[in-house]
Amino acid sequence: MAAALQRQRRVVKLFDNMTSLERLIACLSEFGGTAFLVFIGCLGCTIGAPLEQIAFTFGFAIMIGVQCFGHISGAHINPAVTVAAATLGHFPLINIPIYISGQILGALTGFGLVKAITTTKLNSSTLGACSPSPAAHLSVFQVFLVEFLLTLILIWVCCAIWDSRNSNNTDSISLRLGLTVAGLAMAGGAYSGANMNPARSFGPALLDGDWKYHWVYWVGPLTAAFLGGLMYRVVFGKEPKSNETVPDERATRENT
Repeated sequence: MAAALQRQRRVVKLFDNMTSLERLIACLSEFGGTAFLVFIGCLGCTIGAPLEQIAFTFGFAIMIGVQCFGHISGAHINPAVTVAAATLGHFPLINIPIYISGQILGALTGFGLVKAITTTKLNSSTLGACSPSPAAHLSVFQVFLVEFLLTLILIWVCCAIWDSRNSNNTDSISLRLGLTVAGLAMAGGAYSGANMNPARSFGPALLDGDWKYHWVYWVGPLTAAFLGGLMYRVVFGKEPKSNETVPDERATRENT
């Protein structure tokens, strides 16, 4: 038990002892990462691109964001990931609004740049890859379920990355996460748009004025984030052995 508590304290301490300047830098990091995600991802789906292209574009955007900002703020780039990190005990609650504010502003900026370039509203033929556009044959509950399950898988991948027992498998995290997002987007894109990210849904919704089903893209991912983080902590959060070597948490923490 002592080893487990020590590990948790070390992770949280990295964020708990942040100065005001460090919090501002982390907020700017989340702003930049989310702006990259929305700009690159949405720009790649403004001309009716096929689902596979859209999925990999968003996956590569995640890879770029994590590679650029992972060592600064952890590159959550997603309110759901931030909530999951806090639920898991790896992130202090006081920093949640700071991170989410940066993510929302980044999403607005990224999509604003897309609109400035394209000058036309993204249409629904993009399978909801930017402005959420769920399949017409799905009920609201089904759309919620798709977003919930896709986000749950993403959150478990993040939890596994943060787990010190998995430290030997955390090389090339940016590439692994990018491919994870691409795979999930290909699986669920035709059903719900596979947003899995409330901030990235909010930017297009606000600037396009399209709020249909928007609440689903907040409630689904955030519910999955809380339950997924809680389940991993309770069910899979096995107490490390007392002789376990705890890796440098700054190198492996919150890299999403």
